[in-house]
Amino acid sequence: MLKALPIVSALLAATTLWGQPEPVGVTLGQTVRLTVTARPPDSCAAQIGFLDNGGKPIGASSHVLLQPGQSATLDLPASAVVKEAGQRVEIQPRIVPDQGIAASACQADMEVNEAKPSGGPREGVKVHGHWTIDVRNPDGTLASHRDFENSLQSTGAGVLVGSLSRASVTGLWHVFLVVSVAPSPCNSTQICAIDEPTEIGSPDSRNLAVSAPTSGPNAGNVVLAGSVTVAGSGTFIAVLTNVDVCAVGVIPTGCNSSLVLNFGSTVFTNAILMTPISVVPGQLVQVTVVLSFS
Repeated sequence: MLKALPIVSALLAATTLWGQPEPVGVTLGQTVRLTVTARPPDSCAAQIGFLDNGGKPIGASSHVLLQPGQSATLDLPASAVVKEAGQRVEIQPRIVPDQGIAASACQADMEVNEAKPSGGPREGVKVHGHWTIDVRNPDGTLASHRDFENSLQSTGAGVLVGSLSRASVTGLWHVFLVVSVAPSPCNSTQICAIDEPTEIGSPDSRNLAVSAPTSGPNAGNVVLAGSVTVAGSGTFIAVLTNVDVCAVGVIPTGCNSSLVLNFGSTVFTNAILMTPISVVPGQLVQVTVVLSFS
């Protein structure tokens, strides 16, 4: 399980990284791609994004949780910073390791790609994760409600590739609620873990249900639903869906944390919460994640 790895914590100031790429110049019609890889044998947990030539953050940013050897990418279209034809803007990477993560663990690389020709039909498959988190008091009253979206991670895409090509087996799911520093409201780690009933180890809850409804509002989607009662106070700053991935030949329902490839469960989706969720002892945290495809 991911509980053995360093997890999301308060972000530190940007640090020079091992493998830090040089700034790149872009013009209209181009896209900058930042690739961050966890340098074995270390894991990488960091906020990644872009800076303009004045050192100001620009464009999209993302948080990555990478196991040794895994990579994640983030794209910046030149149109986000270039205002007129012929203008050239230098872009540099921004990688901010989480507390306790060595800067050298996150190897970065940047490349510039030409935009694909427009005019024809656009094809592709997108995976979306819609989260609903309700926090209820011991008497059942609603303390807080949160709805938000997150998207497929590069590691999650790898899970789909392995499953569709029959190169690996997709097994049990996990939902992780993450705090900035240990302990979590559930245990001494930085995670409250909601797992399926047959998962091994010591999750904080074993009531995660996985379904694929054939009718109703979630028909055709994958739904993860579970809950956990917290024993302490804390503030969740990030969420993840993880899945166990095992070698071919393992029965999917038997693919658990004892048989996983690549040192632990694989991040499928994750998100940093723009507004953290606070809890106090005795509250019930109910989580539903709807994975949809379009």
